[in-house]
Amino acid sequence: MKLIGNKDIYLEVDIVTYCNNMAHLVLIIGNTRIGTLDSPTYIPSFIASLESLLLENVYFYENMNIDVFTKMALGGELENKNAFTLEDTFDDFMKRCIRSKDNLYFYFKLYTDHFFEYKNIDVNVPIIKIISVKNFDLFLSDIKYFFNNINMY
Repeated sequence: MKLIGNKDIYLEVDIVTYCNNMAHLVLIIGNTRIGTLDSPTYIPSFIASLESLLLENVYFYENMNIDVFTKMALGGELENKNAFTLEDTFDDFMKRCIRSKDNLYFYFKLYTDHFFEYKNIDVNVPIIKIISVKNFDLFLSDIKYFFNNINMY
């Protein structure tokens, strides 16, 4: 297993199974594991989706803070907006994100009809995580470097 990223956000990648831009990986934000090693992820689309969180205006709210984000998430205001995808491996989860100037605010929720099994994650319980834009950008740089040079590992 290879860990790529930093203490706030990283990937756990099974590099033995890497083939044709597909890798078995899990995204860890804080201490929460999102996804499964039981299904491969198409890396170019995965990275493009993560990059869009930093680039697309739809995710940006200048005055966002944790209190406002939590209220929106728990009040159901994010159910139908700010969605992002991370490929099929992550389809068991609702995924939402809002970016401020300094932070990315993530909201995940495991669907009732999930396909894979997940330890320590309850169905329909909101998971809220905050990552600084700086650490997220470093994480993106790390995973791009890794997958562009995976043959060296």
